[in-house]
Amino acid sequence: MKYDLHRNKSFHSYFIRFGIETNQWLVKITCGSAEIRTVYAGHLQAKTAVISRLSCERVGTRFNVRGVNDDGNVANFVETEQLIYVDNQITSFLQVRGSVPLFWDQPGVQVGSHKVRMSRGPEASLPAFDRHMRSMKKRYGTFAIVNLLGASLVGAKEGEAKLSTLFQSHHEACTHHSQVPHVIFDYHEQCRGGNLKNLQKLLDELKNYIADYGFFHSKDGTSILSQSGAIRTNCLDCLDRTNCIQNFFGLEVLLKQLAAIGATEKQQNIARFEEVFRQMWINNGNEVSKMYAGTGAIQGGSKLIDGARSAARTIQNNLLDGGKQEAIEILLSGGAYASELGDRARLLLPANLVQGSNTFLRAICSRFPEYTHPVPLRISAATYNVNGGNHFRSVVYKNVSLADWLLDAQKLSKSRSLVDVEEAPVNEDEVDIYAIGFEEMVDLNASNIMAASSENARSWAIELEKVLSRDRKYGLLTSVQLVGVCLYVFVKPELAPYIREVSTDTVKTGLGGAAG
Repeated sequence: MKYDLHRNKSFHSYFIRFGIETNQWLVKITCGSAEIRTVYAGHLQAKTAVISRLSCERVGTRFNVRGVNDDGNVANFVETEQLIYVDNQITSFLQVRGSVPLFWDQPGVQVGSHKVRMSRGPEASLPAFDRHMRSMKKRYGTFAIVNLLGASLVGAKEGEAKLSTLFQSHHEACTHHSQVPHVIFDYHEQCRGGNLKNLQKLLDELKNYIADYGFFHSKDGTSILSQSGAIRTNCLDCLDRTNCIQNFFGLEVLLKQLAAIGATEKQQNIARFEEVFRQMWINNGNEVSKMYAGTGAIQGGSKLIDGARSAARTIQNNLLDGGKQEAIEILLSGGAYASELGDRARLLLPANLVQGSNTFLRAICSRFPEYTHPVPLRISAATYNVNGGNHFRSVVYKNVSLADWLLDAQKLSKSRSLVDVEEAPVNEDEVDIYAIGFEEMVDLNASNIMAASSENARSWAIELEKVLSRDRKYGLLTSVQLVGVCLYVFVKPELAPYIREVSTDTVKTGLGGAAG
Protein backbone atom coordinates (compact mmCIF):
# COMPACT_ATOMS: atom_id res chain seq x y z
CA MET A 1 0.00 0.00 0.00
CA LYS A 2 1.31 3.43 -0.88
CA TYR A 3 0.63 6.30 1.48
CA ASP A 4 1.56 9.92 1.92
CA LEU A 5 2.51 11.27 5.33
CA HIS A 6 1.14 14.68 4.38
CA ARG A 7 -2.20 13.91 2.69
CA ASN A 8 -3.76 17.31 3.39
CA LYS A 9 -2.29 19.23 0.48
CA SER A 10 -4.70 22.17 0.69
CA PHE A 11 -2.43 24.48 2.67
CA HIS A 12 0.54 23.66 0.42
CA SER A 13 -1.54 24.02 -2.77
CA TYR A 14 -2.82 27.41 -1.62
CA PHE A 15 0.71 28.84 -1.97
CA ILE A 16 1.58 26.84 -5.10
CA ARG A 17 -1.31 28.56 -6.91
CA PHE A 18 0.51 31.85 -6.47
CA GLY A 19 3.91 30.44 -7.44
CA ILE A 20 5.27 30.32 -3.89
CA GLU A 21 7.49 27.31 -3.20
CA THR A 22 7.05 26.07 0.38
CA ASN A 23 9.59 23.22 0.52
CA GLN A 24 12.37 25.50 1.77
CA TRP A 25 10.48 27.04 4.71
CA LEU A 26 7.30 25.09 5.51
CA VAL A 27 8.14 22.61 8.25
CA LYS A 28 6.07 19.42 8.19
CA ILE A 29 5.57 17.66 11.51
CA THR A 30 4.38 14.10 12.10
CA CYS A 31 2.96 13.33 15.53
CA GLY A 32 3.31 9.70 16.48
CA SER A 33 5.77 7.00 17.41
CA ALA A 34 8.65 5.31 15.58
CA GLU A 35 10.95 2.51 16.71
CA ILE A 36 13.62 0.94 14.49
CA ARG A 37 15.67 -2.12 15.43
CA THR A 38 18.31 -4.24 13.74
CA VAL A 39 17.61 -7.98 13.81
CA TYR A 40 20.41 -10.51 13.30
CA ALA A 41 18.92 -13.85 12.35
CA GLY A 42 21.38 -16.32 10.86
CA HIS A 43 22.94 -14.74 7.78
CA LEU A 44 20.26 -12.04 7.67
CA GLN A 45 20.73 -8.49 8.92
CA ALA A 46 17.32 -6.84 8.81
CA LYS A 47 16.01 -3.43 9.81
CA THR A 48 12.60 -3.66 11.44
CA ALA A 49 10.27 -0.83 12.42
CA VAL A 50 6.85 -0.10 13.90
CA ILE A 51 5.65 3.41 13.04
CA SER A 52 2.43 5.11 14.18
CA ARG A 53 1.06 8.37 12.76
CA LEU A 54 -1.67 10.34 14.56
CA SER A 55 -4.15 12.25 12.39
CA CYS A 56 -4.25 16.03 12.91
CA GLU A 57 -7.88 16.31 11.77
CA ARG A 58 -9.50 15.58 15.15
CA VAL A 59 -6.75 15.57 17.72
CA GLY A 60 -6.97 16.11 21.46
CA THR A 61 -6.97 14.51 24.86
CA ARG A 62 -8.95 11.51 26.04
CA PHE A 63 -12.09 13.06 27.58
CA ASN A 64 -12.03 16.33 25.60
CA VAL A 65 -12.13 14.75 22.14
CA ARG A 66 -14.38 11.77 21.47
CA GLY A 67 -16.21 10.30 18.52
CA VAL A 68 -16.57 12.06 15.19
CA ASN A 69 -16.81 15.63 13.93
CA ASP A 70 -18.97 17.05 11.15
CA ASP A 71 -16.30 16.35 8.52
CA GLY A 72 -16.22 12.63 9.38
CA ASN A 73 -12.87 12.72 11.19
CA VAL A 74 -12.64 10.65 14.38
CA ALA A 75 -10.65 11.03 17.58
CA ASN A 76 -7.43 9.09 18.18
CA PHE A 77 -7.20 8.06 14.52
CA VAL A 78 -3.80 6.37 14.16
CA GLU A 79 -2.15 4.50 11.30
CA THR A 80 0.34 1.88 12.49
CA GLU A 81 2.73 0.19 10.09
CA GLN A 82 5.17 -2.66 10.64
CA LEU A 83 8.11 -2.79 8.23
CA ILE A 84 11.05 -5.09 7.41
CA TYR A 85 14.04 -4.02 5.30
CA VAL A 86 16.34 -6.85 4.14
CA ASP A 87 19.02 -6.16 1.54
CA ASN A 88 17.08 -4.98 -1.51
CA GLN A 89 13.63 -5.97 -0.23
CA ILE A 90 10.99 -4.02 1.70
CA THR A 91 7.76 -5.35 3.16
CA SER A 92 5.13 -3.55 5.27
CA PHE A 93 1.68 -4.05 6.76
CA LEU A 94 -0.67 -1.22 7.81
CA GLN A 95 -3.47 -1.16 10.40
CA VAL A 96 -5.65 1.72 11.65
CA ARG A 97 -7.52 2.56 14.82
CA GLY A 98 -10.11 5.25 15.49
CA SER A 99 -12.93 6.25 17.81
CA VAL A 100 -16.53 5.15 17.18
CA PRO A 101 -17.68 7.53 14.39
CA LEU A 102 -20.73 8.90 16.23
CA PHE A 103 -21.31 12.07 18.24
CA TRP A 104 -20.70 11.01 21.83
CA ASP A 105 -18.80 12.13 24.89
CA GLN A 106 -18.21 11.35 28.55
CA PRO A 107 -19.03 14.53 30.51
CA GLY A 108 -18.30 15.28 34.15
CA VAL A 109 -15.55 14.11 36.48
CA GLN A 110 -14.30 10.73 35.31
CA VAL A 111 -13.48 8.41 38.20
CA GLY A 112 -14.03 4.66 37.82
CA SER A 113 -17.03 4.10 35.55
CA HIS A 114 -17.33 6.64 32.75
CA LYS A 115 -20.85 7.49 31.56
CA VAL A 116 -21.30 7.60 27.80
CA ARG A 117 -23.64 10.34 26.53
CA MET A 118 -24.83 10.61 22.93
CA SER A 119 -24.60 14.29 22.03
CA ARG A 120 -26.72 13.97 18.86
CA GLY A 121 -29.61 11.79 17.83
CA PRO A 122 -29.22 8.86 15.40
CA GLU A 123 -30.52 10.67 12.29
CA ALA A 124 -28.31 13.67 13.01
CA SER A 125 -25.24 11.43 13.31
CA LEU A 126 -25.71 9.50 10.07
CA PRO A 127 -24.28 12.17 7.67
CA ALA A 128 -20.98 12.37 9.60
CA PHE A 129 -20.89 8.56 9.86
CA ASP A 130 -21.26 8.32 6.08
CA ARG A 131 -18.50 10.89 5.56
CA HIS A 132 -16.16 8.84 7.73
CA MET A 133 -16.95 5.68 5.78
CA ARG A 134 -16.37 7.45 2.47
CA SER A 135 -13.03 8.85 3.61
CA MET A 136 -11.93 5.40 4.79
CA LYS A 137 -12.80 3.83 1.44
CA LYS A 138 -11.08 6.64 -0.44
CA ARG A 139 -7.95 6.32 1.69
CA TYR A 140 -7.61 2.52 1.95
CA GLY A 141 -9.72 1.14 -0.88
CA THR A 142 -11.59 -1.25 1.37
CA PHE A 143 -11.56 -2.04 5.07
CA ALA A 144 -13.07 -4.19 7.80
CA ILE A 145 -14.28 -2.95 11.20
CA VAL A 146 -13.27 -4.80 14.36
CA ASN A 147 -15.49 -3.58 17.22
CA LEU A 148 -14.12 -4.53 20.67
CA LEU A 149 -16.75 -2.73 22.77
CA GLY A 150 -18.53 -4.61 25.55
CA ALA A 151 -22.00 -6.03 24.94
CA SER A 152 -23.33 -6.17 28.53
CA LEU A 153 -26.34 -3.90 29.18
CA VAL A 154 -25.84 -3.94 32.95
CA GLY A 155 -23.15 -2.58 35.23
CA ALA A 156 -20.23 -0.34 34.39
CA LYS A 157 -20.17 -1.34 30.69
CA GLU A 158 -23.79 -0.34 29.96
CA GLY A 159 -22.67 2.79 28.09
CA GLU A 160 -20.27 0.74 25.97
CA ALA A 161 -23.06 -1.65 24.97
CA LYS A 162 -25.37 1.20 23.90
CA LEU A 163 -22.55 2.80 21.92
CA SER A 164 -21.77 -0.53 20.25
CA THR A 165 -25.44 -1.06 19.37
CA LEU A 166 -25.67 2.39 17.80
CA PHE A 167 -22.42 1.74 15.92
CA GLN A 168 -23.94 -1.40 14.44
CA SER A 169 -27.27 0.25 13.56
CA HIS A 170 -25.53 3.17 11.83
CA HIS A 171 -23.33 0.73 9.93
CA GLU A 172 -26.42 -1.13 8.73
CA ALA A 173 -28.05 2.15 7.65
CA CYS A 174 -25.04 3.63 5.82
CA THR A 175 -24.58 3.38 2.07
CA HIS A 176 -21.39 1.28 2.40
CA HIS A 177 -22.92 -1.43 4.56
CA SER A 178 -22.54 -4.27 2.07
CA GLN A 179 -18.88 -3.46 1.25
CA VAL A 180 -17.62 -3.01 4.84
CA PRO A 181 -17.75 -6.03 7.19
CA HIS A 182 -18.36 -5.25 10.87
CA VAL A 183 -17.04 -7.88 13.29
CA ILE A 184 -18.21 -7.73 16.93
CA PHE A 185 -15.83 -9.12 19.54
CA ASP A 186 -16.52 -8.42 23.23
CA TYR A 187 -12.88 -8.35 24.33
CA HIS A 188 -13.51 -8.20 28.08
CA GLU A 189 -15.93 -11.12 27.96
CA GLN A 190 -13.90 -13.28 25.57
CA CYS A 191 -10.49 -12.61 27.13
CA ARG A 192 -11.54 -12.50 30.77
CA GLY A 193 -8.68 -13.22 33.19
CA GLY A 194 -6.00 -12.78 30.55
CA ASN A 195 -7.25 -15.72 28.48
CA LEU A 196 -6.02 -14.78 25.00
CA LYS A 197 -6.78 -18.17 23.42
CA ASN A 198 -10.17 -16.86 22.33
CA LEU A 199 -8.43 -14.39 20.02
CA GLN A 200 -8.32 -17.31 17.59
CA LYS A 201 -12.12 -16.94 17.23
CA LEU A 202 -11.62 -13.37 16.07
CA LEU A 203 -8.86 -14.41 13.68
CA ASP A 204 -11.10 -17.12 12.19
CA GLU A 205 -13.70 -14.43 11.34
CA LEU A 206 -11.13 -12.10 9.80
CA LYS A 207 -8.56 -14.40 8.19
CA ASN A 208 -10.20 -14.20 4.76
CA TYR A 209 -10.18 -10.39 4.85
CA ILE A 210 -6.58 -10.27 6.07
CA ALA A 211 -5.59 -12.62 3.26
CA ASP A 212 -7.50 -10.57 0.67
CA TYR A 213 -6.04 -7.23 1.83
CA GLY A 214 -2.49 -8.62 1.82
CA PHE A 215 0.63 -6.56 2.51
CA PHE A 216 3.19 -4.51 0.61
CA HIS A 217 6.34 -6.14 -0.79
CA SER A 218 8.92 -4.69 -3.15
CA LYS A 219 12.25 -5.98 -4.48
CA ASP A 220 14.89 -3.91 -6.25
CA GLY A 221 12.46 -1.00 -6.30
CA THR A 222 9.73 -2.98 -8.06
CA SER A 223 6.43 -3.63 -6.32
CA ILE A 224 5.56 -7.30 -6.12
CA LEU A 225 2.58 -7.12 -3.75
CA SER A 226 0.32 -4.25 -2.65
CA GLN A 227 -1.94 -3.94 0.37
CA SER A 228 -5.48 -3.37 -0.89
CA GLY A 229 -7.33 -2.82 2.39
CA ALA A 230 -6.96 -2.23 6.11
CA ILE A 231 -8.35 -3.51 9.41
CA ARG A 232 -9.97 -0.71 11.45
CA THR A 233 -9.93 -1.61 15.15
CA ASN A 234 -11.68 0.26 17.95
CA CYS A 235 -12.61 -0.09 21.60
CA LEU A 236 -13.85 2.76 23.80
CA ASP A 237 -10.57 4.70 23.97
CA CYS A 238 -8.84 2.84 21.11
CA LEU A 239 -5.94 2.18 23.47
CA ASP A 240 -5.41 -0.93 25.60
CA ARG A 241 -7.71 -3.47 23.94
CA THR A 242 -6.89 -2.09 20.51
CA ASN A 243 -3.14 -2.39 21.25
CA CYS A 244 -3.54 -6.08 22.06
CA ILE A 245 -5.56 -6.87 18.92
CA GLN A 246 -3.28 -4.93 16.57
CA ASN A 247 -0.29 -6.71 18.09
CA PHE A 248 -2.06 -10.03 17.46
CA PHE A 249 -2.86 -9.20 13.83
CA GLY A 250 0.65 -7.83 13.25
CA LEU A 251 2.33 -11.01 14.45
CA GLU A 252 -0.05 -13.07 12.31
CA VAL A 253 0.88 -11.18 9.14
CA LEU A 254 4.56 -11.12 10.15
CA LEU A 255 4.87 -14.81 9.21
CA LYS A 256 3.67 -14.00 5.69
CA GLN A 257 6.06 -11.07 5.42
CA LEU A 258 8.99 -13.27 6.47
CA ALA A 259 7.98 -15.93 3.95
CA ALA A 260 7.89 -13.30 1.20
CA ILE A 261 11.47 -12.20 1.87
CA GLY A 262 12.74 -15.76 2.36
CA ALA A 263 13.43 -15.59 6.10
CA THR A 264 11.51 -18.67 7.26
CA GLU A 265 14.15 -21.32 6.66
CA LYS A 266 14.96 -21.69 10.35
CA GLN A 267 12.50 -21.62 13.23
CA GLN A 268 14.91 -19.63 15.40
CA ASN A 269 14.89 -16.85 12.79
CA ILE A 270 11.10 -16.64 13.00
CA ALA A 271 11.23 -16.68 16.80
CA ARG A 272 13.76 -13.85 16.80
CA PHE A 273 11.62 -11.63 14.57
CA GLU A 274 8.49 -12.40 16.64
CA GLU A 275 10.30 -11.51 19.86
CA VAL A 276 11.47 -8.15 18.47
CA PHE A 277 8.10 -7.19 16.95
CA ARG A 278 6.20 -8.24 20.07
CA GLN A 279 8.28 -5.83 22.18
CA MET A 280 8.03 -3.05 19.57
CA TRP A 281 4.24 -3.39 19.52
CA ILE A 282 4.15 -3.08 23.32
CA ASN A 283 6.31 0.05 23.15
CA ASN A 284 4.15 1.43 20.36
CA GLY A 285 1.01 0.92 22.47
CA ASN A 286 2.60 2.85 25.32
CA GLU A 287 3.49 5.79 23.06
CA VAL A 288 0.04 5.99 21.45
CA SER A 289 -1.52 5.86 24.91
CA LYS A 290 0.69 8.72 26.14
CA MET A 291 -0.47 10.92 23.27
CA TYR A 292 -4.16 10.44 24.02
CA ALA A 293 -4.44 9.52 27.71
CA GLY A 294 -1.22 10.90 29.17
CA THR A 295 0.15 7.57 30.46
CA GLY A 296 1.44 4.30 29.09
CA ALA A 297 -0.96 1.51 28.16
CA ILE A 298 -2.70 -0.68 30.73
CA GLN A 299 -1.52 -4.11 29.59
CA GLY A 300 -3.03 -6.50 32.15
CA GLY A 301 0.37 -7.79 33.27
CA SER A 302 1.55 -6.16 36.49
CA LYS A 303 -1.39 -5.08 38.66
CA LEU A 304 0.87 -2.59 40.44
CA ILE A 305 1.96 -0.87 37.22
CA ASP A 306 -1.56 -0.92 35.75
CA GLY A 307 -3.03 0.48 38.97
CA ALA A 308 -0.50 3.31 39.07
CA ARG A 309 -1.19 4.16 35.42
CA SER A 310 -4.95 4.08 36.00
CA ALA A 311 -4.60 6.52 38.91
CA ALA A 312 -2.29 8.76 36.88
CA ARG A 313 -4.81 8.78 34.02
CA THR A 314 -7.59 9.88 36.36
CA ILE A 315 -5.53 12.83 37.63
CA GLN A 316 -4.27 13.72 34.16
CA ASN A 317 -7.65 13.55 32.44
CA ASN A 318 -9.62 15.47 35.07
CA LEU A 319 -7.10 18.12 36.16
CA LEU A 320 -4.42 18.65 33.53
CA ASP A 321 -5.86 17.84 30.10
CA GLY A 322 -7.77 21.14 29.77
CA GLY A 323 -4.59 23.14 29.32
CA LYS A 324 -3.08 20.49 27.05
CA GLN A 325 -6.19 20.54 24.86
CA GLU A 326 -6.07 24.33 24.55
CA ALA A 327 -2.41 24.17 23.53
CA ILE A 328 -3.21 21.59 20.84
CA GLU A 329 -6.04 23.76 19.48
CA ILE A 330 -3.84 26.86 19.35
CA LEU A 331 -1.07 24.91 17.60
CA LEU A 332 -3.48 23.66 14.91
CA SER A 333 -5.82 26.67 14.60
CA GLY A 334 -3.49 29.55 15.42
CA GLY A 335 -4.92 32.87 16.61
CA ALA A 336 -8.46 31.93 15.54
CA TYR A 337 -8.88 29.54 18.48
CA ALA A 338 -11.57 30.40 21.07
CA SER A 339 -12.63 33.65 19.42
CA GLU A 340 -15.89 34.78 17.89
CA LEU A 341 -14.09 35.22 14.57
CA GLY A 342 -12.70 31.69 14.78
CA ASP A 343 -16.13 30.22 15.54
CA ARG A 344 -17.63 31.98 12.51
CA ALA A 345 -14.75 30.96 10.26
CA ARG A 346 -15.12 27.30 11.24
CA LEU A 347 -18.76 27.41 10.17
CA LEU A 348 -18.05 29.01 6.80
CA LEU A 349 -14.64 27.76 5.70
CA PRO A 350 -12.76 24.48 5.20
CA ALA A 351 -10.62 23.46 8.17
CA ASN A 352 -7.32 24.28 6.43
CA LEU A 353 -8.33 27.92 5.79
CA VAL A 354 -9.18 28.56 9.44
CA GLN A 355 -5.42 28.68 10.06
CA GLY A 356 -5.20 31.96 8.14
CA SER A 357 -4.51 35.33 9.72
CA ASN A 358 -7.23 37.26 11.52
CA THR A 359 -7.20 39.88 8.74
CA PHE A 360 -7.80 37.21 6.11
CA LEU A 361 -10.54 35.51 8.16
CA ARG A 362 -12.32 38.79 8.89
CA ALA A 363 -12.30 39.76 5.21
CA ILE A 364 -13.54 36.42 3.91
CA CYS A 365 -16.21 36.07 6.63
CA SER A 366 -17.56 39.55 5.89
CA ARG A 367 -18.09 38.55 2.25
CA PHE A 368 -20.02 35.37 2.99
CA PRO A 369 -23.06 36.43 0.85
CA GLU A 370 -20.83 36.06 -2.21
CA TYR A 371 -20.29 32.32 -1.69
CA THR A 372 -23.31 31.18 0.37
CA HIS A 373 -26.98 30.78 -0.46
CA PRO A 374 -29.45 31.41 2.40
CA VAL A 375 -32.48 29.13 2.73
CA PRO A 376 -35.39 30.22 4.97
CA LEU A 377 -36.44 27.75 7.68
CA ARG A 378 -39.57 27.52 9.77
CA ILE A 379 -38.93 26.90 13.48
CA SER A 380 -41.59 25.96 16.00
CA ALA A 381 -40.78 26.65 19.66
CA ALA A 382 -42.95 25.22 22.43
CA THR A 383 -42.77 24.85 26.20
CA TYR A 384 -44.89 23.25 28.89
CA ASN A 385 -44.82 22.21 32.57
CA VAL A 386 -45.20 18.41 32.70
CA ASN A 387 -45.57 18.15 36.49
CA GLY A 388 -43.06 15.42 37.27
CA GLY A 389 -42.74 14.09 33.74
CA ASN A 390 -44.58 10.79 34.22
CA HIS A 391 -47.56 11.32 31.88
CA PHE A 392 -47.72 12.13 28.20
CA ARG A 393 -51.21 13.65 28.55
CA SER A 394 -52.01 16.78 30.52
CA VAL A 395 -53.85 16.31 33.82
CA VAL A 396 -55.94 19.42 33.08
CA TYR A 397 -56.41 18.96 29.32
CA LYS A 398 -57.08 15.23 29.33
CA ASN A 399 -58.64 15.26 25.88
CA VAL A 400 -55.79 17.19 24.30
CA SER A 401 -52.94 15.14 22.80
CA LEU A 402 -49.37 16.13 22.05
CA ALA A 403 -50.26 16.15 18.36
CA ASP A 404 -53.01 18.71 19.05
CA TRP A 405 -50.42 20.93 20.72
CA LEU A 406 -47.39 20.49 18.46
CA LEU A 407 -48.88 19.67 15.04
CA ASP A 408 -52.47 20.86 14.86
CA ALA A 409 -52.61 23.86 17.22
CA GLN A 410 -53.21 26.42 14.47
CA LYS A 411 -55.92 24.33 12.84
CA LEU A 412 -57.69 23.80 16.16
CA SER A 413 -57.19 27.29 17.55
CA LYS A 414 -60.44 28.69 16.16
CA SER A 415 -62.59 25.98 17.71
CA ARG A 416 -60.67 25.39 20.96
CA SER A 417 -59.19 27.66 23.58
CA LEU A 418 -55.89 25.87 23.60
CA VAL A 419 -53.91 28.96 22.61
CA ASP A 420 -54.84 32.56 21.89
CA VAL A 421 -54.05 32.96 18.19
CA GLU A 422 -57.37 34.24 16.89
CA GLU A 423 -55.73 36.97 14.83
CA ALA A 424 -52.81 34.83 13.66
CA PRO A 425 -52.96 33.51 10.09
CA VAL A 426 -52.97 29.75 9.67
CA ASN A 427 -49.71 28.67 8.01
CA GLU A 428 -49.82 25.25 6.42
CA ASP A 429 -46.08 25.09 5.72
CA GLU A 430 -44.12 22.25 7.30
CA VAL A 431 -41.97 22.99 10.30
CA ASP A 432 -38.24 22.45 9.66
CA ILE A 433 -37.01 22.56 13.27
CA TYR A 434 -38.85 21.93 16.53
CA ALA A 435 -37.42 23.36 19.77
CA ILE A 436 -39.37 21.96 22.73
CA GLY A 437 -38.73 22.79 26.36
CA PHE A 438 -40.25 21.17 29.46
CA GLU A 439 -40.29 22.19 33.10
CA GLU A 440 -40.55 19.82 36.06
CA MET A 441 -39.29 16.85 34.06
CA VAL A 442 -38.66 15.22 37.48
CA ASP A 443 -40.10 15.86 40.93
CA LEU A 444 -38.21 18.74 42.52
CA ASN A 445 -37.01 16.90 45.63
CA ALA A 446 -33.58 17.02 47.28
CA SER A 447 -32.20 13.89 45.61
CA ASN A 448 -33.14 15.04 42.10
CA ILE A 449 -31.66 18.49 42.63
CA MET A 450 -28.31 16.88 43.40
CA ALA A 451 -28.44 14.15 40.74
CA ALA A 452 -31.60 14.08 38.63
CA SER A 453 -32.70 10.90 36.86
CA SER A 454 -32.71 11.03 33.05
CA GLU A 455 -35.22 8.19 32.61
CA ASN A 456 -38.20 10.53 32.08
CA ALA A 457 -36.20 12.60 29.60
CA ARG A 458 -35.43 9.50 27.52
CA SER A 459 -39.09 8.45 27.53
CA TRP A 460 -40.22 11.89 26.41
CA ALA A 461 -37.65 11.96 23.61
CA ILE A 462 -39.06 8.70 22.22
CA GLU A 463 -42.67 9.89 22.55
CA LEU A 464 -41.98 13.30 21.00
CA GLU A 465 -40.23 11.78 18.00
CA LYS A 466 -43.15 9.39 17.48
CA VAL A 467 -45.70 12.21 17.66
CA LEU A 468 -43.78 14.66 15.47
CA SER A 469 -43.23 11.96 12.83
CA ARG A 470 -46.96 11.41 12.34
CA ASP A 471 -47.05 13.00 8.88
CA ARG A 472 -43.35 13.14 8.00
CA LYS A 473 -40.10 12.03 9.62
CA TYR A 474 -38.31 14.11 12.26
CA GLY A 475 -35.16 13.11 14.12
CA LEU A 476 -33.69 14.19 17.44
CA LEU A 477 -30.75 16.54 16.89
CA THR A 478 -29.79 16.97 20.54
CA SER A 479 -31.22 17.33 24.04
CA VAL A 480 -30.02 18.57 27.41
CA GLN A 481 -31.44 18.29 30.94
CA LEU A 482 -30.69 20.20 34.12
CA VAL A 483 -32.82 18.80 36.97
CA GLY A 484 -36.41 19.57 35.87
CA VAL A 485 -35.62 21.70 32.83
CA CYS A 486 -35.25 19.66 29.65
CA LEU A 487 -34.76 20.94 26.10
CA TYR A 488 -35.12 19.01 22.82
CA VAL A 489 -34.33 19.98 19.24
CA PHE A 490 -35.85 17.90 16.41
CA VAL A 491 -35.05 18.45 12.72
CA LYS A 492 -35.98 17.05 9.36
CA PRO A 493 -33.45 14.30 8.48
CA GLU A 494 -32.63 16.00 5.18
CA LEU A 495 -31.37 19.05 7.10
CA ALA A 496 -28.90 17.01 9.18
CA PRO A 497 -26.03 17.09 6.61
CA TYR A 498 -26.03 20.92 6.77
CA ILE A 499 -25.97 21.25 10.56
CA ARG A 500 -22.55 21.72 12.15
CA GLU A 501 -20.89 22.53 15.47
CA VAL A 502 -23.80 21.48 17.70
CA SER A 503 -23.01 22.00 21.37
CA THR A 504 -24.98 22.09 24.62
CA ASP A 505 -24.08 23.09 28.15
CA THR A 506 -25.67 23.46 31.56
CA VAL A 507 -24.75 25.76 34.44
CA LYS A 508 -25.56 24.69 37.99
CA THR A 509 -26.03 27.64 40.36
CA GLY A 510 -27.06 25.90 43.59
CA LEU A 511 -24.61 25.29 46.45
CA GLY A 512 -21.74 26.93 44.63
CA GLY A 513 -22.35 25.07 41.37
CA ALA A 514 -22.84 21.65 42.94
CA ALA A 515 -26.63 21.44 42.56
CA GLY A 516 -29.08 22.30 39.79
